[in-house]
Amino acid sequence: MLGEGIFTQDGRPWKHSRELLRRQFVRINFKDLSTFDRHVDDLITGLSSSDGVVDLQPAFFRFTLATTTALIFGEADSRLGDETHETFASSFDYASMISAIRLRLADLEWAYKPKAFRRACDVVKKYAGHFVHEALDAQRSDCSSPRTESQALILDLYAELKDSDLVRDQLVHVLIAGRDTTACLMSWTL
Repeated sequence: MLGEGIFTQDGRPWKHSRELLRRQFVRINFKDLSTFDRHVDDLITGLSSSDGVVDLQPAFFRFTLATTTALIFGEADSRLGDETHETFASSFDYASMISAIRLRLADLEWAYKPKAFRRACDVVKKYAGHFVHEALDAQRSDCSSPRTESQALILDLYAELKDSDLVRDQLVHVLIAGRDTTACLMSWTL
């Protein structure tokens, strides 16, 4: 699922990926946070409509996936439709779970690669790749400034990496960090 990126690299390639992504997120720090209003409202509505004991971690995983995709792809679910976004989200969850299992297998990870895992990885890569190609197509046809901040992120990564698959892979790594790390942090703080 991961491809080439900060979580799968060591040494100089890791340092390069880290610096490349750090530069991008310095710019994003000053982004208008109103992008997240809808997602915060969805989280609060979902939690307030629940009766009894609520397992917060799944809600936080949905919230952080939605905010991370909004941050790096723009309002992705509104452009592709809820069904596509839900397919992506469930594929991302499954691929993440199997990746964690394969990580524990260490040198034997090659022995556990179910067909459903490969399909889920393909869905995740196709989803991220869609936004890379959308940004590159917009740049080729318009040649003006990017339409969105997310396209600026993608185009800056492409200017550095010169390979749409590498850009896609870096974005998948950011998705993992933005979703899993943030959701776990939110769960642990409560």
